[in-house]
Amino acid sequence: MLAVAQVLEGGSWRGRAGPLLRAMSSLWERASGASLVRRLEWPAHVRVVAVGGATLGGSGKTPLAMACAAYLAGAGARTVLVGHAYRARPGHARVVCPDDRVADVGDEALLAARELRGTGARVVVAPGRAEAVALAARIANVVVLDGVAQTAPVRASLALLAVDALEPWGAARAAPPCGDLKAAPRALLAACDLVVPLGDGPCADPGATRVLSRGAWVDEGKLLTWRALRETRLGLFVAMARPERVLRSLAARGLTPRAVVRVRDHGPLGVRAARALAQASREVDLWVASPKCALHLWGARVATLDHRVVLPAALCSRLARLAVP
Repeated sequence: MLAVAQVLEGGSWRGRAGPLLRAMSSLWERASGASLVRRLEWPAHVRVVAVGGATLGGSGKTPLAMACAAYLAGAGARTVLVGHAYRARPGHARVVCPDDRVADVGDEALLAARELRGTGARVVVAPGRAEAVALAARIANVVVLDGVAQTAPVRASLALLAVDALEPWGAARAAPPCGDLKAAPRALLAACDLVVPLGDGPCADPGATRVLSRGAWVDEGKLLTWRALRETRLGLFVAMARPERVLRSLAARGLTPRAVVRVRDHGPLGVRAARALAQASREVDLWVASPKCALHLWGARVATLDHRVVLPAALCSRLARLAVP
């Protein structure tokens, strides 16, 4: 599965795709267009923000959803973020606590609960999305759906499509097996109200959604700057789709990991990866990982990459209108 994911993310099959692969990709695009719309119901007084991603992981939808939930809560809305508990078994609809287990609630929901702690926003997961929405609607007047592009029979109050600023439609601009695009661009655009490109680092465009980072956190609250990290033998651990985005971000700051250990999106860290980690640690003084990936790393000293999404004024304005009772 990991090898297939690497092929899809890199689009390496597109260049040598024959008629059969191109036909399969075309069929995926036609079939997946309808799946962008999720049938969900909620009370009339509840507003819903749907946050989908253009690719099969790696678009930045979860950080965007968390930033939207934090903003809405800060604007006075009773806010719940509905996660999807991927590779987890929540058992029933539940509010996620910061000390829950990854196996029970999923890595993204657990990360969201920790990041949103103190904002007033809460995180809910369930075995099914409808159950999670039902619980969220009982305790909130604004619900943020992480990983849902659009809803039916009633459209979401606001539907956002998260895309990578440099590769909005993936490296190959194609659906599987030629690429990692969820659906045809025209279908993705039809499902959303607003495309939100996420770019790493400062940006001169005032309308851009920026992802800022000051370095990496280690030892419970110590920030290592990029300069300090450049003086350290680093390894990179990734449990996410499109890890090239992380490598690109590190390279832009003058960092080249001595080793990269990768597991499939959302983990877990298996025996083979644990062995590779132990072997590579001979050449590595410190492992770095994204906040989500760090939840799967054990048995090694890890620094969590600092990661903050700054929403543009135009998006904040639209969210503020939804926060008004």
